[in-house]
Amino acid sequence: MRNKIKRFLPANLLSLLKHGRYLIIIFLFRLFHLLPIRKRRIVLCNVWGFGDNAKYVAEELNRHQKEINDKKLPYEIIFITNHPSQACAPQGIKVFKTNTPAAILALATARVWVDNNRKESYIRKRKGQFYIQTWHGGIALKKIEKDYEEKLGVKYVANAKRDSAMTDLYVSNSNFCTHMYKKSFWYGGEILECGSPRNDILLNVKETVLQKVRQSLGIKPEERIVIYAPTYREGDQNIGSYELNYTKLLDTLKETFGGNWVAAVRLHPLVAEQSKYITYSNKVINASHYRDLYELMAAADVLITDYSNVMFEFSFMHKPVFLYALDQAIYEKERGFYFNYKELPYSKAASQEELLWQINTFQEKEYLKQVEMFLQQLKIYEKGNASKKVAERIYRILAEDSK
Repeated sequence: MRNKIKRFLPANLLSLLKHGRYLIIIFLFRLFHLLPIRKRRIVLCNVWGFGDNAKYVAEELNRHQKEINDKKLPYEIIFITNHPSQACAPQGIKVFKTNTPAAILALATARVWVDNNRKESYIRKRKGQFYIQTWHGGIALKKIEKDYEEKLGVKYVANAKRDSAMTDLYVSNSNFCTHMYKKSFWYGGEILECGSPRNDILLNVKETVLQKVRQSLGIKPEERIVIYAPTYREGDQNIGSYELNYTKLLDTLKETFGGNWVAAVRLHPLVAEQSKYITYSNKVINASHYRDLYELMAAADVLITDYSNVMFEFSFMHKPVFLYALDQAIYEKERGFYFNYKELPYSKAASQEELLWQINTFQEKEYLKQVEMFLQQLKIYEKGNASKKVAERIYRILAEDSK
């Protein structure tokens, strides 16, 4: 409804309303700074809903809360997102919409912040607050932050520098990420090398999660799953880069790996609305709006992507990854990569025919050998307990207040 109304309003009026709303947000945030910090209030943020690293930290905090059953001084766990209606948070976690008075009050008075993204420019950390940045990218193929500075814009870079300056702790899942934070994030503070909380589910796969994914998407227990998860392309308003012959793909997977297959198509959140233009069936499923990508990955048997960092995380499970990129040379020139694309340990294809051939000729032993060597070079810190490690750090921060 809001988007429909916007279409009928003049651009100058929309700009004025947006500016006025922004001034109100700034006023409320500064006003709420006059209130005392709540010593046991923890605020976690994730733009796209109840998911990513923030979700798994929130759930770990909530589990701990129930275990200790601390009725006298309970933790207050608050989750802030742009999409609260999609947030299926467990009881014990409050969910607020970004930039509402309740969310602004929570941020202004929380003892600890945990975020997956840069905080908005109006947010200022107070003395006595502790800011943990878990980041949403992990090991990156595409260059980001300082290494992509010329394309980010002056405003983003200024805010990124400000955000890093007020961050107390970054969470890293590898030596690669640790180095990237120090080199490219305008950050010189402490780094917790424990893994990414969202990857815990990949290393500790639970049957309940597998059943949840299949029931939600209507996939039979005996069917095997291939995820097709291409990354976002700036300015891309069509699905040409995402098209596949799913009939041939599923037949080829059956020939190589056996069993009956279904394809779960998962577009990037920034282009998820374009998923409606893809033709679906009982064998080709729209998974773009499934809330948790990592639950979906845990349930899948094979991943097909192009440049997304999920290639690295999916291979933590030692499952097959295939790279299908029609525009690799152009995309790499425009975006820039941290790795030599040709030397990545995954099968690569520049056409549908080549993708099918790569699947047909897949050699599991050689693949696992190459992946293991590659991950060893990156020095991965994943142990399946990153959520617990981050939560323990939060407990230590809160414990300092009771001394």
